[in-house]
Amino acid sequence: MIPVVSFVGDSNTGKTSLVEKVVAELSSRGCKVGTAKFTRCDFDPDTEGKDTFRHTAAGAFATALVAPRKTALFVPSDPAPTLDEIVYQYFTLADIVIVEGGKEQECDKIWVKGDGPEPRGFNAEDMIAVASPSEFEAGVPVFDRNDAKGISDFIQNRYLKNVSRSEVRVWIDGKFLPVKPFVKAFIGQTIKGMLSSLKGGKKGERIHIKIGR
Repeated sequence: MIPVVSFVGDSNTGKTSLVEKVVAELSSRGCKVGTAKFTRCDFDPDTEGKDTFRHTAAGAFATALVAPRKTALFVPSDPAPTLDEIVYQYFTLADIVIVEGGKEQECDKIWVKGDGPEPRGFNAEDMIAVASPSEFEAGVPVFDRNDAKGISDFIQNRYLKNVSRSEVRVWIDGKFLPVKPFVKAFIGQTIKGMLSSLKGGKKGERIHIKIGR
């Protein structure tokens, strides 16, 4: 499955800055990185009076705002989607998804420790590493909070060592289906063979096919 790592911790511990540096580092190495930010604040970037707001109010299940340099997608959701649902819906072409926040989500987490003696709510069972401004005994690897390169090395060695640019990933009804290597090869070769007969289908490197609603 697409690996997901969430950077969690108390407010004002430098999570955003660290995520920014790790994303930049992994991206510079050729990794395709998606990101997500979890917040407890109730906000709506699609404000009343905007055309997209009117589309949503009319009943659209999703509305995209397309501009020359960025595209925004507004999807009404109550309750909020889980991290698994977000990854399945929007990040199927990513090599890895880096998340800021989402303590309650089921994924591997790196705790970004503040300057206090003990991080609140720390649970070693949820953590794969700690980013700390000082020495800290955690039972998992501990990195300097400013060591984005070291943390990126750790993430890459743990999750991205064998990233394949021809990876075949299968989801059925939103659930990831593990597929053995020889089956992946068969699926990939079969689909590429069929698409090669279509105009523009011979040189495709990333092919995304969705069957069903």
